[in-house]
Amino acid sequence: MIEINLDGQQVSVPEGSMVMHAAEAAAGTYIPHFCYHKKLSIAANCRMCLVDVEKAPKPMPACATPVTNGMIVRTRSEKAIKAQQSVMEFLLINHPLDCPICDRGGECQLQDLAVGYGGSSSRYEEEKRVVLHKDVGPLISMEEMSRCIHCTRCVRFGQKSPA
Repeated sequence: MIEINLDGQQVSVPEGSMVMHAAEAAAGTYIPHFCYHKKLSIAANCRMCLVDVEKAPKPMPACATPVTNGMIVRTRSEKAIKAQQSVMEFLLINHPLDCPICDRGGECQLQDLAVGYGGSSSRYEEEKRVVLHKDVGPLISMEEMSRCIHCTRCVRFGQKSPA
């Protein structure tokens, strides 16, 4: 077991754990994320899980940062929150902000995290990217590709898992 300091609390976690696992399992701390899923490979694409790790020059992705003995992690520091808010702003640049009429209204992780970490307005004034519908067969729907935030979760679910 490895001892780390997570938001001022000493926790013991198994060696080889990622900060995301340590936060959730040992301390019950939720770290916002999109691309992470416990049954998928780690991609660290979305960067929503950025946390403040002492002695690291910049915020680190909690899903891809292994714990080390004596590590000090802050999930709610000003540095971590500012990084998460910046990522959310970036993810929403091309996303249509029409949540009230969206089919997923009320059941959307992006919408939930946008309320918690997004700004009330965007600094982005240019036109949003629009992706036209493509027919790639009956098993895959590409109707809502304008809403994609490129977390690659769907791609990794479709890949063959290691034996």
